[in-house]
Amino acid sequence: MHHKTRTSLCNGGLLAMLAMFVVGLFALVWSGLPSPRLPNEPRSVAVAHGSLPPVTYAIRQSETRNAQKLSAAFDRIGFDLDAVSQGYISVPRILLASLPPDLDRLDAADARRVLFLRTLLPVILHVNDQIGADRQRLLLIRARMARGETLQADDVQWILSLADAYDQPDADVDVLLKKVDVIPPSLALAQAIEESGWGTSRIAREQNAIFGQFGQGASGDWDYRNFASLSEAVASYAHNLNTHRAYREFRLGRARMRAARGEIDAVELAGTLHRYSERGDDYVSSLRSIIRANALEAFDAARLNLRSVATILASN
Repeated sequence: MHHKTRTSLCNGGLLAMLAMFVVGLFALVWSGLPSPRLPNEPRSVAVAHGSLPPVTYAIRQSETRNAQKLSAAFDRIGFDLDAVSQGYISVPRILLASLPPDLDRLDAADARRVLFLRTLLPVILHVNDQIGADRQRLLLIRARMARGETLQADDVQWILSLADAYDQPDADVDVLLKKVDVIPPSLALAQAIEESGWGTSRIAREQNAIFGQFGQGASGDWDYRNFASLSEAVASYAHNLNTHRAYREFRLGRARMRAARGEIDAVELAGTLHRYSERGDDYVSSLRSIIRANALEAFDAARLNLRSVATILASN
């Protein structure tokens, strides 16, 4: 009798401990913090709007080196462009270092296009998030200045550093806000499509030169720039539009849209990029056609998944 009672108490204690562990684990996952991992469990999983799929694994590096494998990996983690464009899911944080080297050899044109968009969209959103964070801090500082508050030394130093990064010598906050702003994803995608042939050009696959940017080498010769990663290429492209004197019309147009509507019309804004290419207005027409034909504007409302457990870093 005594033995039976002790066993029951032990079982009850174990059940209580198990229940506490499950509740704690659920709370940890729900909070967005990294969850405990089993020894052979993948480091991260893809999540959409807070719901964990039953069986979803991180993309492995071996899957990023081949176009067909990468496409299958995107399918496996549930990264569906239609669902993203309709606002059903957020975009997983998949930051690939480069395009698959055999992207141009995919048989179906539609498969190449979808894979290109699924590879590049998260990177564009990631760069925009970084710009957006700086913009938000700048807006808060401007609001404090308007109230007559004295800025802290670290805020002043941050503004000076930001002004230096954006080639703004006078560190004027209002002028900086015209520069520190995001690039509409549909417009960035359209330019990448136009400049790289949907990622099939040699310089796009071998040099990450997806926006056709030129640079001057040590010899003084001008050639297409090499970028260490797609993130670096997108960041350089955004910085180019946000700082170069040739795109002042782009920045002013974007600022006017912000002031008048609170949002940016990518098709209209494309009209300010006639100086991006020697083709001028024909280049603008091409960008607008690409945006409309591929319904790219639907991605302007897309957002990266915010949960830390959704972060996936893959490299070639």
